[in-house]
Amino acid sequence: MAKYMLLLRGGNDEWANFTPEQAQEIMQKYYTWSSELNGDGKGKVLEGDALREGGRVLSVAADRSIVDGPYAETKESIGGYYVIEAAGIDEAVEISRGCPTLLHGGAVEIREVNENPMAG
Repeated sequence: MAKYMLLLRGGNDEWANFTPEQAQEIMQKYYTWSSELNGDGKGKVLEGDALREGGRVLSVAADRSIVDGPYAETKESIGGYYVIEAAGIDEAVEISRGCPTLLHGGAVEIREVNENPMAG
């Protein structure tokens, strides 16, 4: 089994548009989805969490600056992640189709984790 990171992308202000009740309902969908992936001994989710607002973005820009990030001018940001186990990319895509991020205009970036980078 390979490990895949699912990066949950959404609009910078998407949660600000939800009422507290809507936000709670959406969070419940994430809990339910995660539970279903781990139910019946499936154990697909290895870890996952939401990311806090803010942080820093380091880039090799002309002025070599460190910017409070993610960049305010971007239309989307990474709001959370999951690390899952799957037999291959096709299974990882199928698992990702159930992610609640997709229900409100977000996207899921699926990347295989290279557990042994020295092996290439």
